[in-house]
Amino acid sequence: MADSEKRYGFVGILVADRDDASPVIQDILTDYGDIILGRMGLPHLSDNKLSIITLIVHATTDQVGSLTGRLGRIPGVSVKSGLGKI
Repeated sequence: MADSEKRYGFVGILVADRDDASPVIQDILTDYGDIILGRMGLPHLSDNKLSIITLIVHATTDQVGSLTGRLGRIPGVSVKSGLGKI
């Protein structure tokens, strides 16, 4: 795929059930490692009831849609994303 089809953007992941969701999230992120440029996580928010992961990506809209779709199907996980139009 041509780099001209790719855009820079972010994916925000809110995790309400870290113990059950984390291994599944990690497997999915590994599958999409080629589009993830950076990752920051805050694992112990709100008395360990919430975690937030932010990804910086360089991907097509289809790739981001695929990633966010898989993450969004995990119970206790909410996902939002945005891509720049540069």
